[in-house]
Amino acid sequence: MRIRIKQVDAFTETPLAGNPAGVVMDASGLNDQQMQAIAREMAVSETAFILPPALPGATIRIRWFTPSTEDSLCGHATIAAFHALAEEGMHGMGSPGTYPFAAETRSGILPVTVVKGQSRTEVHFGLPLPEFARAAQFKLDIMRLLRIQIEDFDGTLPIVSASYLYVPVRRLHTIFSLSPNLPAVAQFLENRKFGGLCVFTTETIDRTSSVHSRFFAPHLGIPEDPVTGSANGPLGVYLFERGELEGTGDVLTIIGEQGDAIGRKGRVRIHLGLAGNRVESVKISGTAVTVIDGTILVG
Repeated sequence: MRIRIKQVDAFTETPLAGNPAGVVMDASGLNDQQMQAIAREMAVSETAFILPPALPGATIRIRWFTPSTEDSLCGHATIAAFHALAEEGMHGMGSPGTYPFAAETRSGILPVTVVKGQSRTEVHFGLPLPEFARAAQFKLDIMRLLRIQIEDFDGTLPIVSASYLYVPVRRLHTIFSLSPNLPAVAQFLENRKFGGLCVFTTETIDRTSSVHSRFFAPHLGIPEDPVTGSANGPLGVYLFERGELEGTGDVLTIIGEQGDAIGRKGRVRIHLGLAGNRVESVKISGTAVTVIDGTILVG
């Protein structure tokens, strides 16, 4: 059986930058084992599979697989998937316009909006609001895992956990020079049931950006993820709640940087829905570019 598949670079408009994702635009004939085998063969951090919805209220279903397991949430592969669908004119997106979807996922039914233009498509993806917990007890572990010193941490911001562990450091130089012990990181994350380790700083490359990060999830078959939408969205919430961002009105949009340290520059737009001093919703958005379009043989 031959299946149509694309490889799409997300959070960029430059080929071979951003974060690559596999996209199977019609996975209705595939079982779980075949999806996992395709993701392993693609050997990118995530492959997205588009399916008919199974839940009331959903208009489309999306599943994400790393090379080793099924994932519950993935930002860049969602951006890539809906870019690919729009590119093909599928699911009613045959002409320029704005198209809303209710995407059934393992993290619930999440909103996706595709803004398709003549030459450019932007995808907006609504994420669950994070619930942060202080995680200072892991500081010594983090020093060992990341091979950093106590003075490298940003003492004005706390280490926190949600689905991921978030570690603030002071300098962009520290981010670029990270050389984590990946086998130890994998064991640590697996033992504590974290989905990944996000290291970030408010020192950025571009003046228009608010945060720069790197993300590691070797226990999921992702030694380092180039640009992680599902981590950048909560980062925006974290920075606003810690008073690092100023915003008026109903929506605050910031930019998260990632991927520069490994030659895969990407930029994530983070949209915070505000009600006074509270964040009520978080979305990420970005563009993408298809770099491979073909078929894959599945047994």
